[in-house]
Amino acid sequence: MKIADYLKINKLWMMSNITILIIINGILFSSISLEKSMADILYMDLLIVIIQLLIMYYGYIKQKRKYENVFTSSIDALEKKASNDGDFYINLLLKESRKQHNKFLEMEDDYKKRINEIQDYMTQWVHDIKVNIAVCDLLLEELEDESSKKFQNQIEQMKFRINHILHVTRANHYDQDIAAEDVDVCHLLRSAIKENALFFINKNIEIETKLKPFSVINDKRWIYYIFCQILNNSSKYTPEGGLLHIYTKEDEQAYYVNIKDNGIGIPIEEMTRIFDKGFTGKNGKVGTKSTGMGLYYAKKMAGTLSIGIDVKSEEGIYTEFTIIFYKLSDYYHVSSMSH
Repeated sequence: MKIADYLKINKLWMMSNITILIIINGILFSSISLEKSMADILYMDLLIVIIQLLIMYYGYIKQKRKYENVFTSSIDALEKKASNDGDFYINLLLKESRKQHNKFLEMEDDYKKRINEIQDYMTQWVHDIKVNIAVCDLLLEELEDESSKKFQNQIEQMKFRINHILHVTRANHYDQDIAAEDVDVCHLLRSAIKENALFFINKNIEIETKLKPFSVINDKRWIYYIFCQILNNSSKYTPEGGLLHIYTKEDEQAYYVNIKDNGIGIPIEEMTRIFDKGFTGKNGKVGTKSTGMGLYYAKKMAGTLSIGIDVKSEEGIYTEFTIIFYKLSDYYHVSSMSH
């Protein structure tokens, strides 16, 4: 509290004291001989002003300390203080604070309920639509012409996007959806390659792998999701007959999974934005119709799991993603979030 604030709050009290002093002086001047009593009256006025200033200063210091404590003390400490001192304003502040707090809690509960209803609906919708896609798969098996291959590719794209939606709904509650376990990373990476195999086959993209097995304590589903997003991204931006080179490295600090393609690359001015929510860049607007959400959620979940993602690229030559599994990553952080 500044002294100007204190004077503003106590403005009425100051005006009343000044008014009383003026009235007293008026009565004294009109009822006695001024020649004999002027000095005494001025001396009395000086004493009154000094006393009032001292009282005001004391009151300012006391209120400053009291209201500074209001903003630094806990609710329990304030309630105890208000109960002991009987402070009307602090009690009023606490009452209003409780009212606002309860209101926010009700709003938060209502918001969570609505979000959960939407997530339940989306999850059910995803599982229902998967049934329809499975039927389409069975029907396409009976066809063996060129058109069926194109339909199959579109169906695989739908499957990928549906799984992406399912993971996005989980990502908003990732603290309740993490299960820490021993993960064979290279085995999981091969599964992700197999999941995206049709995209590479349709574009005749060759995949070279040089993997040295290693394991980490982390969440299997989310690591799989991160791999799938990066592999799918490579399949989009690598031309017909391209090459995908996947290999692992290790040093004292971490294990590294490198996924390098010889695709169209990323413009240098877009490198710092590729993980931004909804960012597609000029490549994402041509042909692939990217949503800009896959890499955003991959980066988001990697950060939650203490996994690093780095990217290097040269436009028109290559793009290389490096997924970093730190050897000193906080196992307890991941484990505690899974409970």
